[in-house]
Amino acid sequence: MQTDKILWKEEYTGGSEQAERMLVDGYTRQILDIQRHIAQASNKSPDRTLHAKVIAGVMNARFSVSPHLPAELAAGYFQPAASFTATIRFSNASPLHMPDARADMRGAAIRVHIGADEFHDFLMTNYPVSHARDAWQFMEVAKIATGSKRLIPIRFIMKFGLSETIRIIKNVRSGSRAIESIATEQFWSRAPLLWGDAGPVRYTLIPMAAKSGRTPNIADLNDLANELGRRAAQSDIRYTLAVQRYVSADKTPIEDGSVEWRESDSPFISVATVTIPAQDLGSNEALADRQQVDKMAFNPWNCPTVFRPLGGLNRARKAVYSASARGWLGTQAEGSGHNNPIHERPPK
Repeated sequence: MQTDKILWKEEYTGGSEQAERMLVDGYTRQILDIQRHIAQASNKSPDRTLHAKVIAGVMNARFSVSPHLPAELAAGYFQPAASFTATIRFSNASPLHMPDARADMRGAAIRVHIGADEFHDFLMTNYPVSHARDAWQFMEVAKIATGSKRLIPIRFIMKFGLSETIRIIKNVRSGSRAIESIATEQFWSRAPLLWGDAGPVRYTLIPMAAKSGRTPNIADLNDLANELGRRAAQSDIRYTLAVQRYVSADKTPIEDGSVEWRESDSPFISVATVTIPAQDLGSNEALADRQQVDKMAFNPWNCPTVFRPLGGLNRARKAVYSASARGWLGTQAEGSGHNNPIHERPPK
């Protein structure tokens, strides 16, 4: 694949498509085991394996493509000044329904409704990199984390070695923190996707609201949800969606989710505005929307082909997210890459 004379490629875990597929089949079984373990430990029905607690869910957001979109980034439905309805889910990253004021990572999922039967899911967290370099490392960390907390460091060292254990733990601790507001958080995709002829990009959601230094209310179990509700009652909540373009295998790797694409190497390019209109998030209609959003299964492979996800982490997510969704929904999940059921093979 070539774009602007910059060569890039994807690589299969295990060295071949077949070897990677066998590994991913194992990951889907493991994620269901983890899901069942969490459900049994909490004495509840199976829930999302991660990002279980919804902070906010809205169905009337607007996704407005920039009128000044660079020509090289005009691809598919992404055309200057195009506008779409969007559904947004904000969440805590934990598999348990913990108080909002607890230290945790947060997630954002945006579903852009392109047409009656077509949409595009953008998934992000509020930390720029993954603790895991690849899908294998992600699953190994997840399996170890569901065991004895006291033994986690020892098991990490045995599995990954000392230096990788230190990196993983530092990453998780840096990403897990209390926050003042969802409206002032930045979110990152971590893994790249194809952007038409422009090639690979990562994307980020940048808040337009400035931080105020508010201290989270530890007595309020739904502190972030209620804070966002107070903001929405007064004014629109807005974000900028921006992308970073691929530069090189070392500065902007496709296959290593633990490496940050630094702004100094690849500047952010604004491509759209996301707006949650001012509203009463406590109204019966808004609460019904929130419940409906919470039942949606978001997946980065819910996308047009021109925006297909790239890299081993994303290929694993396609199967693992779908399996996890079937586990907590109890049926075929809504949205499992159905917009684009047949994707071309990654370039070698």
